[in-house]
Amino acid sequence: MAKKTKKESKFLDLKNIDKATEAAVYYGFMPIELPEIEKEDRDKAKTLKDGEPMPEIGTNEKIRNIAEEKSALLRTYFNSNMAIMPQPVMVTYNGFIDEGSERNAGKQRKLGLEIIGSPKSMSEAILIKTAIAILSDNGLENLYVEINSIGDRESTAKFTRELTAYYRKNINNMQAHCRQAFKKDPFLVLSCNNEKCLPMKDEAPKSISCLSDESRENFREVLEYLEGLNIPYKINDCLVSDRRYASGTVFEIKQKSDNPKIPDQSLAVGFRSDGVCKKLGFKKDVPMVGVKLSFKSDFEKRIAPKIKRASVFFIQLGDEAKHKSLKVIDILRQEDIYIHHSLGRDKMAGQLAMADRVKAPYILIMGKKEAMESTIIIRHVATRSQETILIHELTDHLKKLFK
Repeated sequence: MAKKTKKESKFLDLKNIDKATEAAVYYGFMPIELPEIEKEDRDKAKTLKDGEPMPEIGTNEKIRNIAEEKSALLRTYFNSNMAIMPQPVMVTYNGFIDEGSERNAGKQRKLGLEIIGSPKSMSEAILIKTAIAILSDNGLENLYVEINSIGDRESTAKFTRELTAYYRKNINNMQAHCRQAFKKDPFLVLSCNNEKCLPMKDEAPKSISCLSDESRENFREVLEYLEGLNIPYKINDCLVSDRRYASGTVFEIKQKSDNPKIPDQSLAVGFRSDGVCKKLGFKKDVPMVGVKLSFKSDFEKRIAPKIKRASVFFIQLGDEAKHKSLKVIDILRQEDIYIHHSLGRDKMAGQLAMADRVKAPYILIMGKKEAMESTIIIRHVATRSQETILIHELTDHLKKLFK
């Protein structure tokens, strides 16, 4: 690992990375050192507790740890000059921040992915697609996504009011443990799976019914991406995160159990936390969305070679191209062809500027017409010549160019 200076970021060299990290890199995530939780982060985490009673049913540690994790990650983002880099910044790190040196005990592989600096639904699509690729590479099958949205501040406030009013009206019909949970936080009631509570929970207000127009559109776009990527999903109305650190999309990636008596296994949990930055005492809010994966793996024995410098930059223009772009990247990944891209950006000029920064001799361009026709343009930067080929011919064509 190269020696860092004060002006350098904490990005790591792309060599001797394990298989899971390799998959993340192909989708645009750059490995960083695992941020450490410092006293500053612990102090900032306390700000999320101010003004509201802390839930006591199994969530005290959870709230504190997540707040400290977010603070450590954002501190790294600002202190390592990531904030002045082209946005969004996509990072991956080994382990869970709150577990410190014990993060990689045994064969349980733990990995974090985070996209900082973009409020767009494409971020959720990239995260989910990358997480599923990592899990699939490690032999996990029958994967699907449970997903929900609690929306922005306005949406969450409306949902909280309606949920509180509903359970207050029915409080005499609630079990004792649910009444206690309700007093701490109405959201906690939604996690109860007691058979006597299920009918009442089924009739409770749904968060997606309380979404603002902007939040509803964002959630619709996320679902469209999943459908376009052929990723199985189902909406879980009871899947919510604590509104002190989360917002917008909440999702969980599970493996379907073959045995009906054994519950499906949760392998990854992710959520947006667009408003947490200022809550933690930083000067400005930065949109962010992340996912934490935990699965069994012999990753120590699966070391990938250094990823070679990419010779290609992929540019996408328009919604149709965005929807197909992750499929193109996955096709190339299967053939070990690594390309630069910036899927979080929309405009041609910004993407061309990044292509120029990385000195890519070839540029792939996909617009609406190409997406509809399943083609892609290959432009030779030096000669400015270009040709259009079918997507299914892309890997063979690139391999010939690289010879």
